Amino acid sequence: MKKEPKTEILRTRVSPEEREQIEYKALSSYRTVSHYLRDVALDKPIVIINGVDVLADELRRVGNNLNQITRAVNAGMISAVDLNETREELKKIWQSLNSLTRAVR
Repeated sequence: MKKEPKTEILRTRVSPEEREQIEYKALSSYRTVSHYLRDVALDKPIVIINGVDVLADELRRVGNNLNQITRAVNAGMISAVDLNETREELKKIWQSLNSLTRAVR
């Protein structure tokens, strides 16, 4: 199924308190406010998985480390890389993510 491009803009006015509340709800369960508001307006289920933000932070750290290693290898600064520790961290994150998603189902 092909996603339709989002070309239309809707605007509305809210109070500062309402904006804060909407942003808090949106960013605690979604990446963007617009995605959250679309789902709410279209009666799609809102699923909040506590702990996903922590896992996302961990994945970002692992990704940053891999980027640094890749740059060092490409620059010739290091020639051999042991990724066993990285593999173990990814395994832990993957297991945590599986546990969270099983709890939602």
